[in-house]
Amino acid sequence: MRRLLQMLLMLTSFISILPSCLLAQNSPQDYLKIHNAAREAVGVKPLMWNSTLELEANIFLSKHIIDCMKVKENIVIDNEYSVNVAANWWPEYFTGADAVALWLSRKRYYDYESNSCVGNDPFGCFAYSQIVSKVPTYLGCARANCQDGGTLVVCFYDPPAKVLRQRPY
Repeated sequence: MRRLLQMLLMLTSFISILPSCLLAQNSPQDYLKIHNAAREAVGVKPLMWNSTLELEANIFLSKHIIDCMKVKENIVIDNEYSVNVAANWWPEYFTGADAVALWLSRKRYYDYESNSCVGNDPFGCFAYSQIVSKVPTYLGCARANCQDGGTLVVCFYDPPAKVLRQRPY
């Protein structure tokens, strides 16, 4: 009986911490930490979290929860914010931090001297450029598991990064 009670206590403890485990690497601090580490590496001021942008990101997700795997990677919302979007087929493993790391991996496509994307993907560096751009001050992100089986992560930047004509840093 004592052994059964111990097992039930362990199971209850595990279940009570499970939601926080599922949120691992999806908190505002997680998004800011990885963004700001990349920005610090190029000498750009850190971003600050903005709950209005987080709300906008959640509204965006609610509009795309059905078909999130079809959402384009880099978009601009009415020229009001710059946006990075990442979709993945493995929802239980794809965190917000994973999405930011994916965008940062696009650094290899950015050539600072020509201020352009290079390589096989002519638009591959825009996600990276938005993260390290000196223009945005605020960040708001959200993540959702989608009805089509994937995961969608979106980050909004304000003011919008002007990555086409101006060097990001």
